[in-house]
Amino acid sequence: MMGAKGLFLMGALAFWLPEIIFYAWTRQELSGKLVTFLLPSSLLIVYLLISILRRKRIAKPSAAIFMVLGVVFLGTLAMTIGATIRGAGFWGHPGSTLLGVLLGTVIPIYAFIAATYDGSLYALIFVSILMPLIHLLFERQNWIIPPKKAEAESASVG
Repeated sequence: MMGAKGLFLMGALAFWLPEIIFYAWTRQELSGKLVTFLLPSSLLIVYLLISILRRKRIAKPSAAIFMVLGVVFLGTLAMTIGATIRGAGFWGHPGSTLLGVLLGTVIPIYAFIAATYDGSLYALIFVSILMPLIHLLFERQNWIIPPKKAEAESASVG
């Protein structure tokens, strides 16, 4: 149903989109408590829906792992979009901001640094610990590294 790329994008959207929507709606900083509760909650709800919809016995990517990878790797871009809505981000220095977003996409630690300023650090740390645990508890049979073609075909046939 949904491949690793789709899960990656879905994770980023599920986690960061509520914050971006609130920024567009209020045009001001959000409460740290709201962000810390809202972002992981929305990610977990979407994860639960995806898990319910994909209950098949075939080799598939781990939803928990690929969703949290999307959260981390696209986090800098999402926070920059939120900052731009509030009048910062790409408004102030578009060139250096774009460079920062690109660095943040390639080097994931920048998402955690940006989250410190954004107010979403606790939410980001929480899901970065929780989602791998969810994988270990509920998705151990799903792959993180894609299986070789011959293994995948024999697993789906057998």
